[in-house]
Amino acid sequence: MRLWPRSLSGQLMLVTAIALLVAQAINLTLLVQAQRSERVASVAAGAAAQIADTIDRLALGLPVGGRGPGTNLRGLNEDEDARLLRRRRILIDSEPRFRPGMEDWPQLATRVQGFLDDANVDVRTVAAARTPLERRFDPVSRRERVTVMVAAAAQIEDGRWITVRARMPVPQQRLGAGIIIQTIILGLMLLVALGFVARRVRRPLAALAKAAADTRPGDAAQPVAEDGPEDVRALIRAFNAMRGRIHSMLGEKDRMLGAVGHDLRTPLASLRVRVESVADVRQRDAMIATIEEMAAMLDDILALARAGQPREERVETDLAALLASVTEDYQALDKPVSLASEGVIAVRRVRPVALRRAVRNLIDNAVAYGGSATIGLNDVAGGSVAICITDRGPGIAPERIADLTQAFARGEESRNRETGGSGLGLAIARVIADGEGGRLEIANREGGGLIARIVLPPDQN
Repeated sequence: MRLWPRSLSGQLMLVTAIALLVAQAINLTLLVQAQRSERVASVAAGAAAQIADTIDRLALGLPVGGRGPGTNLRGLNEDEDARLLRRRRILIDSEPRFRPGMEDWPQLATRVQGFLDDANVDVRTVAAARTPLERRFDPVSRRERVTVMVAAAAQIEDGRWITVRARMPVPQQRLGAGIIIQTIILGLMLLVALGFVARRVRRPLAALAKAAADTRPGDAAQPVAEDGPEDVRALIRAFNAMRGRIHSMLGEKDRMLGAVGHDLRTPLASLRVRVESVADVRQRDAMIATIEEMAAMLDDILALARAGQPREERVETDLAALLASVTEDYQALDKPVSLASEGVIAVRRVRPVALRRAVRNLIDNAVAYGGSATIGLNDVAGGSVAICITDRGPGIAPERIADLTQAFARGEESRNRETGGSGLGLAIARVIADGEGGRLEIANREGGGLIARIVLPPDQN
């Protein structure tokens, strides 16, 4: 299972969701810390007030001790909390009157010291402690309450300690549910906004990718509509300009090759006429064969160049009928070419002349190296069809298969056209297959021989 989405919109939404969760987690942590700090400040303020009041009463000779008046702390809105706060005890002794089991609370001691300093109350030192959380059932509110016993002690000038002790309610944290609801609301709002922006970016990019994939030599290229944000529009403009330049260069190449082909054929024809006057028959035949080989190679080179920029229009073509026609042509010349006994019926919009040439090149290759050829038409997954040409020859080394479709590559290294050929037949077939939106595949067969397949995609219409 892929955790990281491939699409731009999916990645944006995932990154945003992660960032939102992290931000909300930080927010929750800061809120909890702020509440705790505020609560400590409230407890410290009440304890400092009690200590200051006790010091004043001692200075005036008034009685102190027992339970002192309550002090409401900020953030406590319930009567039960206020009632618990009133249950303070003020104790004066030679040492702090902390209960057994209490643990030091330096944060509270520092806050109490600060409040006493601000009130100009002189004390030697301040200590504070608290008990662990205790859960008790409150019969008045009929619910469980969490409390903690806290104590703050200050040593006055005569060495005695004033201890203020009280049981404090611990409010139940309800921030978690609020933060979750807030996160869900923010997440939905952000994802909707991001989805809108991603859609504006995704649609023109998808159109651009489709246009790039559908760009084939010889096809009239319609400019991609400029849409989306300005950055995407600039990319589409650059793509349209680049595709226009490519088609212009291909057109210029065709014109140049046409001129070259014409200029080369004329001297070859003239040379052929002059060779006819050579008296030595053997020399004349050898020279004529060389000239014909040069002319054939020139035709192959021009065919390869022009295959990438076809001028033929696509028409609805019965592929089974086309293959049957090609097979009959070879059989009429007593070539060992046969049609497979089983196949499918398929109609595609193709360039029939160019496709016929590609099939012929594959058949010639199979007959030359394998001794015979069998032609078939098979279904391929995804609605594609494959024109298959098989032979029972010696096959070829697997590491050389990828090189066969390159120009001037030969399965047999001879320079003789009768054995090695010009090395352009498979390259022409590959270019024609690419021009039809398909591909050429070559592989060794089980039991020996090769199988060459021109895979044609479903009609796009």
